[in-house]
Amino acid sequence: METNKTRTCQSCGMPMSEAEHFGTEADGTLSNDYCTYCYQNGAFTEPGATIETMAEKCGAIMSQLYGIPAENAKRFALEQVSCLKRWTGRDVAVCGSCGMPLLRDEDVGTEADGSLNTEYCTYCYRDGGLTEPDLTKEKAVEKYAPMMAASLGIPLARAEEMVRQYLSTLPRWRG
Repeated sequence: METNKTRTCQSCGMPMSEAEHFGTEADGTLSNDYCTYCYQNGAFTEPGATIETMAEKCGAIMSQLYGIPAENAKRFALEQVSCLKRWTGRDVAVCGSCGMPLLRDEDVGTEADGSLNTEYCTYCYRDGGLTEPDLTKEKAVEKYAPMMAASLGIPLARAEEMVRQYLSTLPRWRG
């Protein structure tokens, strides 16, 4: 399996960019969907985990990494993992620019002919083009980080770090 692009664990949301981040299937091949902490030898490492226990675990890690107050981190983690394959039972695409889950047709962008573009959300892509074609990764960090800081109750610099890390997993900003 190619690991030259970052994928997201579909159980916990961890970014996976190196071979050692990926879990393994029963035949020893790398899993396309799950990280090594969640999935080994073709099975979940915690088969009895619930979405709530996963959110608690992920929230604690985010709280430690970014200094997010514990309750805010757990709430945020629950929002994030609730869109992942393990918990939804299906693949949920995300916008390649901002990361918004594309859960419904009205969430996705449109081509010039009105057809759906399933790579981007309606806020980032309309009528066949990006809504902000000149937006750079750093400008996107400046745009999204203040909202993240306010929502999570963390300093702007920590939110910028989180947003920068997350954007690097999305197709528009890789590289």
